[in-house]
Amino acid sequence: MHTIQEVAKEAGVSVATVSRVINQSPKVTQETQQRVNAAIAKLGYHPNVWGRSLRRQESRMLLVFVPNITNPYYANIITGIEDTAKKNNYNMMLCVTNGDKERAKEYFELLRCGNADGALLLDTTRNDQYVPRLAKNFPIVQCCEYCEDESIGHVSIDNVSAAKQVIQYLVSLGHKRIGFAGSVNEFISTQQRETGFRQAVAEAELAEDEVCFAYADADYNFLSGVRAVKELLCQPKRPTAVFCISDMIALGALRAASELGLRVPEDLTVVGFDDVSYSTMFQPMLTTVSQPGYSLGKTSCEMLLKKIAGGTSSHVFLEHKIILRDSSASNHALE
Repeated sequence: MHTIQEVAKEAGVSVATVSRVINQSPKVTQETQQRVNAAIAKLGYHPNVWGRSLRRQESRMLLVFVPNITNPYYANIITGIEDTAKKNNYNMMLCVTNGDKERAKEYFELLRCGNADGALLLDTTRNDQYVPRLAKNFPIVQCCEYCEDESIGHVSIDNVSAAKQVIQYLVSLGHKRIGFAGSVNEFISTQQRETGFRQAVAEAELAEDEVCFAYADADYNFLSGVRAVKELLCQPKRPTAVFCISDMIALGALRAASELGLRVPEDLTVVGFDDVSYSTMFQPMLTTVSQPGYSLGKTSCEMLLKKIAGGTSSHVFLEHKIILRDSSASNHALE
């Protein structure tokens, strides 16, 4: 491996000048930059990134906490984070917690030891007590999910408003018996979507006995979605529409309907949430709430980098929209 001293000798400049060129200092003339870059290319020199990071007391590493990697919802968000990190000369380490608080604490030790400069959290529960304490000493930003401590910055969408819009849409189609397929986890989005559902039902003055609830597992997995929606469809007064708080649960709803001999959307309207890639891979394609996954990741990463640089973070809500596809239709059995 060639050294920075050899590059300086080849270019006919000082080691300090080579360092300035590598760090993109504006104090070096264009002609000198070209000469140094030509020497770097000729010798195939690679700067010692780790050494530079140690001298600057920075790691150029970001931690990204996700509850699991089985849900395709996280794919676009992680891509947005990684692209933004790379653009700013940072690397990203994916920390899969599977909802295990002790495992998360082990990853957080990387922050304490200086092996990471900041953390992006996609797995924070609404009543988390540990994250607020950690955020007092380290740069932390929450993405999609966040705790109830308002002092920590986060990027999300308005889940309450999104859920209300779904129910308003279903009511406009003539549906009066509507099922809710939620989850047993402690994410704030789960609570907010159920809150929006209940508010919209009350505003539409739907009878209490026309509304039913069932809950999938904490990770929204497909099979638990099948189970939860079957509970709804086996009610004495079967719902004509089901709102699922995740597309994975909604895909389970399609399977549940099929196994019970119901057609979607002729016999049952299904609406999901997230607009994951799978939502258009099956027939019928899902009507769903689309979240701007890539922008959620990009915006939260930009916020974290500002926080690392000494800035402040805030609360940002990005736009969502309802995507109408094949799984929703008017209720033909109006009463």
